[in-house]
Amino acid sequence: MAEELDLSSLDGMDDIDWSDVEGELQKNKEMLIDEAEANKSVEMDELIDADETDQAESLGEVETDFLMDIPLRLTVEVGRTRLLIKNLLALETGSVVELKKRIGSPMNVLINDKLVAKGEIVVQNEKFGLKLTEIIEESKRILKLQEY
Repeated sequence: MAEELDLSSLDGMDDIDWSDVEGELQKNKEMLIDEAEANKSVEMDELIDADETDQAESLGEVETDFLMDIPLRLTVEVGRTRLLIKNLLALETGSVVELKKRIGSPMNVLINDKLVAKGEIVVQNEKFGLKLTEIIEESKRILKLQEY
């Protein structure tokens, strides 16, 4: 805790030597920096002495907790095709667009436009769903994420 300063003796002083005040402030600043560095080194020593597996687990939990709230866009790709602009403009209600995938072929599952799995469409409780049939290897998924 800082000491309370008694400034009552300054009441009639017109001439203050600001260089002394500046020097005192500089000493206080240096003292605070030294204390902070000492505390930082103590904390680092405690971390180094801790069990490495405990560190990995605690760091993993923090990273996992942080990542759990990141929203991602999941897309199930039924098929793709290319259209000329004139064909696109000619589309009407009831038009059929031919896709290049065959019926029954696995659908691509994309997370943020990166392929992560394949699956097939299922109907469950009168709703469409996706049954995953293949998941891309973790190492390949990580490489795809690094492409950004």
